[in-house]
Formats: sequence, structure tokens, C-alpha cells
Amino acid sequence: MTIGQVLKEKRKEYQLTQEQLAEKIYVTNRTVSNWETGKTTPDIDSLIRLSALFDLSLDNLLLEGSDIVENIKKIEAAKIAKKYFTFSWLTNIVFVLILGTQKLYGDLSTVAFVLLTLGIILNSFTMFYFAKEVKVTNENKSPYQILKTENKWLLIPVILILVLVLWLTLFAR
Repeated sequence: MTIGQVLKEKRKEYQLTQEQLAEKIYVTNRTVSNWETGKTTPDIDSLIRLSALFDLSLDNLLLEGSDIVENIKKIEAAKIAKKYFTFSWLTNIVFVLILGTQKLYGDLSTVAFVLLTLGIILNSFTMFYFAKEVKVTNENKSPYQILKTENKWLLIPVILILVLVLWLTLFAR
């Protein structure tokens, strides 16, 4: 039995509407609906409130709705992936700035130029890997939710910047 089914049964047993339950545990009725349909699962604070309200142990809620444990693991993995994604993105910006400003501060050696370009390319692969790994499973909207479905569009500006920097470096002498 999933957590959604358990919540729905308990809510009906206590003769509560989704709206009434939402008010009691300080969430929206849409959140309760998403839990019951299995679209999302409750966070730990909501689980504690639900267990107190329905006189259930957290063990029962977690064991009967084992999808919660998996969801918590996914959320933790997504938080780590977000950090790596952000770090890769910022590193790429720094690399591009170094390449783009070499005319102002003096040309880089060929080796430095090739290493920075290689760094941008490899970092881009890292970004796309972690953008796919970032899967926000709760209802909080974040920029990473957009990136997980539209991460292929990130490749276009990275390639354009890379081509522009390469062109300026190689042909603008």
C-alpha cells in the first residue's frame, strides 16, 4: 500500500476533506491531492504532523508507504547534484571569461588556450549529466526543474560562446 492510499484511507476514516486535512497540517489542498494520487510524497515535517493527527507511528507510515523513503533519497541526491551543476556552470563562466579577455590582458599560450577550451567542453558534459540527475520530487518550484526537462537548450549558448571565443582568438589577430 502506498503512502497516498494510506493517507486517503485515514482521511476518510477521520471524515476529513482534503481541504480540512490540508488546514490541519499546514499545506495546501492541492498538496494533499498530489500525495493521495502519488504525484508527490510528504516531506518529513508533514509526515510527523500526519502521524500525530492520525495516531500512526512514523514506522507505519514509512513502511506502508515505502515510496517515501525512496523519495527522500532522491531529494538528497538532487540536492547534491544541484551543487555540482551550479559549480560546473560557474566554472564554465570563469573559463569563458578568461578566454574572452585574453586580448585585453595578453594572449594565452597555446597550451593554456587548449586546456581552457578542453575544460569548457568537459565541464559542459558534467553540467548536462547533473542537469539530468537533478529531479525535484517535491512541489517546491526551482530553476532546476526547468533545467531537467529543457537542459538540451543549455548546449546552444555554451557552443555559441565557445565558437565566438575560438573565432576571436584564432582569426581576430
